[in-house]
Amino acid sequence: MERMDTREDDDFRARSEAFISWLEQNGATISDKIELADLRQQGAGRGVVATQDLAEDEELFSIPRSSILTTETSTTPTDALQEIDDPWLSLIATIVLEYLKGTPSPWKPYFDILPENFDTLMFWTDDELKSLEGSAVVNKIGKEGADETFTEQLIPVIGKVIKKESLPGLSNEQLLALCHRMGSTIMSYAFDLENPAKNREDGWEEDSSDGEGEEGAVLPKGMVPMADMLNADADRNNAKLFYDDDKVVMKTLRTVKAGEELYNDFGSLPRADLLRRYGYVTENYAKYDVVEIPAELIREKAKDLFKLGEKDLDEKWEYLDEQGVLDDGYDVSRSGSEDGQFPEELGVLINLLATPKAEFDKWKKKEKLPKADLTSEAKKLLRTILVYRYAMYPEAGATIDSDDRRHQMAVQVIQGEKEVLQEAVAAVTDSTTGNKRSADTLEDEAAAIRQPAKK
Repeated sequence: MERMDTREDDDFRARSEAFISWLEQNGATISDKIELADLRQQGAGRGVVATQDLAEDEELFSIPRSSILTTETSTTPTDALQEIDDPWLSLIATIVLEYLKGTPSPWKPYFDILPENFDTLMFWTDDELKSLEGSAVVNKIGKEGADETFTEQLIPVIGKVIKKESLPGLSNEQLLALCHRMGSTIMSYAFDLENPAKNREDGWEEDSSDGEGEEGAVLPKGMVPMADMLNADADRNNAKLFYDDDKVVMKTLRTVKAGEELYNDFGSLPRADLLRRYGYVTENYAKYDVVEIPAELIREKAKDLFKLGEKDLDEKWEYLDEQGVLDDGYDVSRSGSEDGQFPEELGVLINLLATPKAEFDKWKKKEKLPKADLTSEAKKLLRTILVYRYAMYPEAGATIDSDDRRHQMAVQVIQGEKEVLQEAVAAVTDSTTGNKRSADTLEDEAAAIRQPAKK
């Protein structure tokens, strides 16, 4: 076993060295003050570590744009993929085809260091996803939709190119798995390729508004070798990618001591999204945790609490929609969030739903809305909504203890979201409102909702 470990270590090191050599042979410059390190014992795969002290704004490496893997730089002719309209799908097809070329592909040393397996939610089994019961992130995975899109739009086109270029033949099932793998590779590793003049931080992520440039233009995406080897950390971010006309350059944001790791940053991502997109969680992102409150839950509880008829409720709902307040859901954040614990739109929505009919008619006549500061009646409503939202999670201790990594990550996500709701309930609970129930704890209240007493 020890010999096998040594062999694996040697192979890991050889792949890293071949990758660095490949980069330098293709015009990249890499500082001799850094190294591509083996961080597997820390559960981080590869990472970039300083071997000497680094100054602020010091260049770590530069990568020619010709070495960035895109639909334009790939060896697959762009006209072969002209049937695919979506840039994201085109890049998936490009990388799949480049990968299938094997050794003849100029990108082979790069593919050799990219992961073959992912812990992103797309690859979790139904049983594993049960560990995330209650979290809205489960509804954001979109595996069925991705399967359909890949099957209908990508596989037929990829199949034609495979046949034309005599690439290794794969079954549709194998191609589907490869499309998912490369889609997750792009999700985890790709960068938005900024205009050189703008020099903003990378957007990297497919379903984020960060992927848009000026006037909402969608930025092209590409795989940037070496830049994607930096791990991310919300608190220790000390490096940033800059864009020049013919290259991209990674520089330090502050001084870095020898032995310290270089970190990129994913932005203010909740741990649920960190898990969905990148397949891991870390305590450093706990401060960004949020809980989505579905609009339908808000409507339902407003109807119940204030005994609203459908006609009156519909009138308020339609007015809120006309005023641009309605959304599918509203994110509640931690109490210390820079953007506030509750979104302003949620406060306006709750206040208006709690407003008596006569007062609502006045607001409507003036075409105005109440302020976001919650009234006492609105606090009652919001507290009720939050408790019912909390009840959507399994009761404490209901999940099976497991040392499985995926299960443990799910536990962290769920615990974080429940903490968000606990803080939110505390913020709107006012003993003078008479809203205190017989239950002593939020868990007790939620349990009563999950298992109503039999009469």
